[in-house]
Amino acid sequence: MAVGAVGLFAQSTGKVSGSANGQMGKSDFLKMLTTQMRYQDPLNPMDNTQMVAQMAQFSQLEQMLNMTSAFTGLQSVSMLGRTIKATGVDGTLITGVVQTVNVNQDTPVLILADGSIVALKDVQQVTN
Repeated sequence: MAVGAVGLFAQSTGKVSGSANGQMGKSDFLKMLTTQMRYQDPLNPMDNTQMVAQMAQFSQLEQMLNMTSAFTGLQSVSMLGRTIKATGVDGTLITGVVQTVNVNQDTPVLILADGSIVALKDVQQVTN
């Protein structure tokens, strides 16, 4: 009976970790791959083609994450000078013109003309 990478990682550590949104990131994938290699059956090692396929998957995952990050940054910069409506931390509706965009740890933050700070994920509407 073969144990998949996720099952093997869960067996060896007792858990499968993910990011705050419940999705696995590239570090989780790399941990699973190295754990799978560490605990593979020495009499029946992983096939080279399987290893190359998993490394290709890792490379694709990393490239997709980089593209997503670049797209998010581009999306936030496109809001400069535009009027937005967003939900504030306390649940209130914030409306204002975007004056500055800061990318803080891959999380775009919009600073409005009145000094309000809004995360890109909280934007509900964008107008001219």
